[in-house]
Amino acid sequence: MNARVLVVEDDAITRVQLRRMLSHIVTEVRVATDGAEGLALWREWRPDLVVADIMMPVMNGLDMSRAIKEEEPETQIIVVSSSSEVEHLRQALDIGIDRYVSKPVDERLLHDAIGKCLRDLRRLRDLRMARLVFEAAGEGVVVTDTKGTILAVNPAFCEISGYREDEALGQTPAMLSSGHHDAEFYRHMWESLRGLGRWSGEILNRRKNGEIYPEWLSIVAVDEPGMHTTRYIGLFSDITERKREEERIRRLAHYDVLTGLPNRILFGDHMQRSLARLHRRGGQMAVLYLDLDRFKPVNDNYGHAFGDQVLSEAARRMAACMRDTDTISRRGGDEFVATLEAQDAKDTAALVSRKLIEAISQPYLIEGRQVSIGASIGVAIYPDDGADAEDLLASADAALYTAKQDGRGDFRFYRSEDQRAVEARLSLDDALRRGLTEDRFQLRYLPEICLRHGRVDRLEALLRFRHPEGEIMDARHFMSHAEKLGITQDLGRLTLREAARAIAALSTAFPKLPAASRPGLTLDLSAQQLAGMGDVQDVLELLRSNNLPADAVTFEFPESAVTGNETGLANLHTLAEAGLQFALDDFGAGFCSFSLLQQLPLTAIKIDLFFIEEIETNPQSRELVAALIAFTKRLGIRTIAEGVDSPGQLAFLRENGCDAAQGFLFGEPLAAEELAPYLRERRWLRWFD
Repeated sequence: MNARVLVVEDDAITRVQLRRMLSHIVTEVRVATDGAEGLALWREWRPDLVVADIMMPVMNGLDMSRAIKEEEPETQIIVVSSSSEVEHLRQALDIGIDRYVSKPVDERLLHDAIGKCLRDLRRLRDLRMARLVFEAAGEGVVVTDTKGTILAVNPAFCEISGYREDEALGQTPAMLSSGHHDAEFYRHMWESLRGLGRWSGEILNRRKNGEIYPEWLSIVAVDEPGMHTTRYIGLFSDITERKREEERIRRLAHYDVLTGLPNRILFGDHMQRSLARLHRRGGQMAVLYLDLDRFKPVNDNYGHAFGDQVLSEAARRMAACMRDTDTISRRGGDEFVATLEAQDAKDTAALVSRKLIEAISQPYLIEGRQVSIGASIGVAIYPDDGADAEDLLASADAALYTAKQDGRGDFRFYRSEDQRAVEARLSLDDALRRGLTEDRFQLRYLPEICLRHGRVDRLEALLRFRHPEGEIMDARHFMSHAEKLGITQDLGRLTLREAARAIAALSTAFPKLPAASRPGLTLDLSAQQLAGMGDVQDVLELLRSNNLPADAVTFEFPESAVTGNETGLANLHTLAEAGLQFALDDFGAGFCSFSLLQQLPLTAIKIDLFFIEEIETNPQSRELVAALIAFTKRLGIRTIAEGVDSPGQLAFLRENGCDAAQGFLFGEPLAAEELAPYLRERRWLRWFD
């Protein structure tokens, strides 16, 4: 037993016997010859257990025990005595003596008494620790019986809710109800509690002063051995500040700072949702691509500040022409895009286009100067001119080009005879089908540089396609086609196999480099690949066969790959349990769901280069990137910046605690044979001097 025992006994023979009986079952034994000496030694040593006689000179065992219990009630005391006086027994009970063993001492009975005392001591200490945690916890804690009656609350509960302890005891948690949740919400909560014994989620509650606040609540059912549930314990935290920060970051990420319109990221998300809805239910949608005419001379002649005011006013006029159900966004510069859902999409698009052109063409009075601009618009109709966002925007852009060629200041619908883009897509599909057998896919490796130590942490394997016409295409331009063709799993296996060979070659090139210091491997996953990964053991076997330990591999995926992808999410969690790491790619470029960060087994996020490229010129981007870095650090997630191309961007990221970065500042993507020279020359380190 891991325990220290103090023996207090005036009889030398008994003292020796007790030491012998105890020394082989406890950690340490010390002895004293009377109560006074025993009390002094106890105060100096603070043992777990005291074994003491009653009748001793100077100070008897009962007086010593009384003094010890007054100073430290948890100390376990066993009285060993031949006395059978009733008064002694009464005093022992009053003092709180834990066990009584008669002399002559039976070794078995003594060991049994010590075992019970040490178990009691552990329970007391556990209870004390639990009480300390209960009192000191920053989260609110509430304990109820099975009828919901509040039995206990901690100080944090009182601080968050505004109710005093005496006001809460005897009430039910309904006293906190905000009225914002319906019966169905609580039905699901109780189904989870009764079926799983736990529930957690976000809930709106009401403070004593009437203020509604968001909290994260976790409830567990407590079962007594051999009995049904006897208690419920709720643990909650006020997440008001977190929600405010999420909203602030979401606003920075999704709205154009100049015009207040949705930026291209939010627009893309809205458009994808609209297309998914139309695909399920049927219907039409018009996509408008608008370009301001004669804006460049205004900007050049009067300056960017003047031009920004013109852009802002033009955006206000555009928004006034749209319905509440429409979405209009600044695409960049003087380009804008809009979506209009309607059963008669073509007629609606014509009407809105005329209104937009007329509104934008009205004179602008800015800083006492009157200027005029115009607008040209290209229109594409779903599903006639494209089935996805990329095709529809391309069709609308082609129609815009026609409108400009025809003299500007007007709108044009996409013309079906313009088939060059379609023919190019068909040609690409055919080339991709043959690419696997013709060895047209190849890898390039983009280093991920640790911003703290300046080392190469990982190598991201980037898939490239060598088109029969000679063009080298990156995955952005062909992966969506590969998904439609059903070859993404084959491409995933090819990527893993070739990347493993490259990593193995580095081990040969640098034999003295410890395994822990070798670069890890990062591989991209699409939604289709994530959902189709199948049995986890197959994936792990693929890694083993390519000599890649699981913890050396990071799979990265965009938010869209897991949104609504239940199979992919399940695969993700199972693979994470097997040791693989995961990074969320292009963070901020999707819907930017911060709750997703808590639900996924992530080790890193990658900030989209859309924000990084504007760090040096756009205060909004600087604030957003700094906020994202700080936010993810609090979640214990690494932050990786994409598209770092300048020393200024690197300096900002290092100052704000970003963990790692990728970009042309450190070198362009490398072929496998270029990796060893790159690592040997370490040219990227010049940016860390």
